[in-house]
Amino acid sequence: MRIHHTKHHGTYVNNVNLALEKHADLSGKSAEDLLREISRLPDAIRTAVRNNGGGHVNHSMFWAIMTPTGGGEPTGAIADALKSTLGATGPSRTS
Repeated sequence: MRIHHTKHHGTYVNNVNLALEKHADLSGKSAEDLLREISRLPDAIRTAVRNNGGGHVNHSMFWAIMTPTGGGEPTGAIADALKSTLGATGPSRTS
């Protein structure tokens, strides 16, 4: 996990920061905001922000749910989509 944190997640953070270095107007925005407005970003940094900002957001979520009490059962539209695709029976979670 240490390698995953320092190499993978750390690289995503470093790369998105490098992409934003020459764009002070964007550097104060969160990764989520940058991704939400990806079509408004300059072409020169759009791919780097999408790939690395997305990697950062995904890894941040990963760390939050990788705890004994993290995550939980999905709810709402995602739960409905999983149930309709995979069926009501699936792996059960145990405490």
